[in-house]
Amino acid sequence: MTPAAIREIRQAWRAADKHPDDGKPRWIQLPIAEAQLMSSRVKIPRYCETLRHKGMRRTATTLHAVINMSGEPDRAWVACAECTSLMMDGVDAP
Repeated sequence: MTPAAIREIRQAWRAADKHPDDGKPRWIQLPIAEAQLMSSRVKIPRYCETLRHKGMRRTATTLHAVINMSGEPDRAWVACAECTSLMMDGVDAP
């Protein structure tokens, strides 16, 4: 994801006031359609950006981001349903 796209997501995230309040970084995931609603100016990649599918054209379904303690994304990427499922393996549900 480009630095400009990450800046746009950061601005939309702050505008939505969706930041963690306990001082711990968070990994979040949003469906692509919901992420696009946060900022219509961001061009979200259409294909999975994981190393597993590098060079393959797997349609992205989910935006992932690591949100730091100040509530801003440190890193954002998109993944297909299969890679998202693999990332979620072992993650405890709240």
